[in-house]
Amino acid sequence: MKNQENKIAANKRLAELLGWSNLIEVGGALVGTPPAGAAASRGQAMVPDWMGDWAAAAPLLVQFEIRLMPMSAGVDASGFLEWYRRYSDRDAAARAAIVKAVTHRLEKAK
Repeated sequence: MKNQENKIAANKRLAELLGWSNLIEVGGALVGTPPAGAAASRGQAMVPDWMGDWAAAAPLLVQFEIRLMPMSAGVDASGFLEWYRRYSDRDAAARAAIVKAVTHRLEKAK
């Protein structure tokens, strides 16, 4: 349960930094008002699951120019290291490192 809470918290923080608002958790997922296109979504949409889905996380690599480097015990995303042993698999560790790197970059820019 703690891992799920951490995953939701990380996704929520990144969503806030990307301009999402009115965020609420619904059944383990986040829903909110997107930063743009709220009219097309009737003001509410599912927040991407950056921590759990490569289809959501991969575009962050390009958009924020994140360098992803796998290592023997973990993965480094532009200086943010996540250890494989802390995650269910190596992909989960990589997505977490990406989210941390992007979140840091956005917080630093504020």
